[in-house]
Formats: sequence, C-alpha cells, structure tokens
Amino acid sequence: MYNENTLNKFSREHRWIGVTFFLDLINGLSLTFKYMFSKSVTMQYPDREKWVPYPRHRGHHVLRRDENGENKCVACELCAKICPCNCITVVPYEDENGKRRPLVYDVDMARCLYCGLCEDSCPEEAIALGSVFEYSSYTSEELVVGRDSLLEMDGKTEYPGSVVKARYLPLAQSTVEAQESSGYDWWRFIHRKD
Repeated sequence: MYNENTLNKFSREHRWIGVTFFLDLINGLSLTFKYMFSKSVTMQYPDREKWVPYPRHRGHHVLRRDENGENKCVACELCAKICPCNCITVVPYEDENGKRRPLVYDVDMARCLYCGLCEDSCPEEAIALGSVFEYSSYTSEELVVGRDSLLEMDGKTEYPGSVVKARYLPLAQSTVEAQESSGYDWWRFIHRKD
C-alpha cells in the first residue's frame, strides 16, 4: 500500500511534532522539580494565619444599604429570574412610604453556583458577592440565608490577597478572627518560568 520512501518522508516531515511535545514535557517537569526541591510553604490556618481573598473573589452574598441605612433592594426579582439554579427567592411588598421592598429575600447557598449573574443584573446594585468564604453547615436547611442575615454580612475585604494574623475561636461558632495586615503575600512563593 505505502512504500518505504513514502513512510520515511512522512516521518521526517512530521518529526517536529515529537520534538515539540518532548520540549513541553521537559518544561512541565522542570517546574515540578522546582517545587519538589524547594522549601514547602504551610499556612497555619486557622490557628495563626488566614488568607484574605482578592476583590474579584465571589463569596457569600451581601445585601447593601443606601446612604440612609435602608435596604437598597427594590424587589424587582431580576436576580431571581436570571439565577441559573433558582436559588434566590424574592417576595415583594410595599412599605408605609409606598416603596417596594423585599418581604422575603432568601438565598440557598447550597444550590448557588457563585456565577455573579444576580450581581450583574441588579439595577440598584443591591446584591453583591462578598469575600466571606468560611461558612459551612451540617444540614442544607441552615444554608438558606435570609434578608436580615444578608444585610449584616461583610462585603469585600480590606486587605486583599495577603495572609494576615488570625486566631481560631472554637467556642464562638468556630470562627476565625483576623487582625491587621501584617502577613505576607503568598504569590511570592509561586515559581515562574524565567
């Protein structure tokens, strides 16, 4: 079917494919060996230090307040409609001033994808995804967060992208209390190609 000259010509013309894959393998292994023989970095979480996420991190939902301290949400239900996993429940009502407000605003954190579509669709910029990522529960019913809890949540962190001193408080619902930014930037320990 094929003669020997055709096979040799084909293998000579496509030899660069094997060389390219071999060079990629060597580059990948060199990065592996750099990590293998470098000093390991162990974060003392949660006893002594805690990583503070960057501003682009999408964590726990937050309802924002306006300058008067009132809930900015007007219960337009756009966030509930655009949510791909239907984890947001909004029930609107009118308050005594005739303003539309949410009577019920629940977010099921167990179902949430943290895609940020609710944040993008809100015309009043009332909902945001904050930096809190340390929450867990033994049951999924406890992961349904209501309006009042969302209003009390913290937004974005003050010292993003660094490791700060912290201490573990096991009696206070196993929370981690972070202090001022006196830590280090953990990105400096990442090896890069020179």
